[in-house]
Amino acid sequence: MSLTSLDNFILGIDEEVSISALKNTYVKLIELKDVEGTFKKRKRDSHKGSYGKVGFVTGSKGMAGAAVLNLRAAFRCGSGLIKAFIPEEIYSVVESMSLETVTSTYDINNFSFGNLQEEIIDYSDVVATGSGCTNIPCYGDILNYLLDNCIQPLVIDAEGINQLNLNSIKNHKYPIILTPHYGEMARLIKKDIKYVRKDIIKKSLDFSMQYNVYLVLKGARTVIACPDGQVYINTTGNPGMATAGSGDVLTGLIASLIGQGFEIKNALKTAVYIHGLAGDIGAAHLGECSLTAGTIIEYLPEAIMSINKRIN
Repeated sequence: MSLTSLDNFILGIDEEVSISALKNTYVKLIELKDVEGTFKKRKRDSHKGSYGKVGFVTGSKGMAGAAVLNLRAAFRCGSGLIKAFIPEEIYSVVESMSLETVTSTYDINNFSFGNLQEEIIDYSDVVATGSGCTNIPCYGDILNYLLDNCIQPLVIDAEGINQLNLNSIKNHKYPIILTPHYGEMARLIKKDIKYVRKDIIKKSLDFSMQYNVYLVLKGARTVIACPDGQVYINTTGNPGMATAGSGDVLTGLIASLIGQGFEIKNALKTAVYIHGLAGDIGAAHLGECSLTAGTIIEYLPEAIMSINKRIN
């Protein structure tokens, strides 16, 4: 992208991302050329285990949709095996709306950490948690157990971010990916949204490097900050994606790609790009006002095919 078009891109769309910041060598835009061909041609002798085991601790009463969106997005993105660890209250909804998912239920009033260990941690190549977990009284304890016991990448979204104690991740040995929107980020660092919006590139990078985590800060132009000092800004997406559940879809995509063996940085770049691209394709067909999180998932296959015309 030329400097002139870059200026127009930022000035016209996202005032939080400053032009001067984008001229830094450690800041890059995510464009088609950066993700093209990232999905490799599948081998003829593939089986479902070839494409990752993804574990989700997701959903709660009144928030079953978040779980369903996680799961459906992950399958649409190519995962081979997915297990959902969900409260008993939402079993029938999740089971009926994501037929391919293996489900394991728990009693929110009599929680077994042994089951969490066996069903999710021991099973999975990557674990994702937090989406729709608002109405689980013991969720803070569940999150802390995952932080203490996961030896695989851990994707933390939504309620997981709301209940996260930053001290618990300072010395974490294994990869952590946080996916807050501006409001969640503000609560996490105990500031207001206005503070977060000002110079988000520097704040995102400082946070990522301080806590040694990957940060996916969701906004009009999603920012990915990496602990190696690199920052990426997504170029796809539209205002129609400002709708309930859109973030749950992105969490499903991120977990799916990491589970499939994508290097984490590439998984994040590809996930945010195809998430926004599916939204752009959906908006072209339906208009921005009619876009929903579910329709973003419907257009994921077209988005993936469009970046994968030259399959390796």
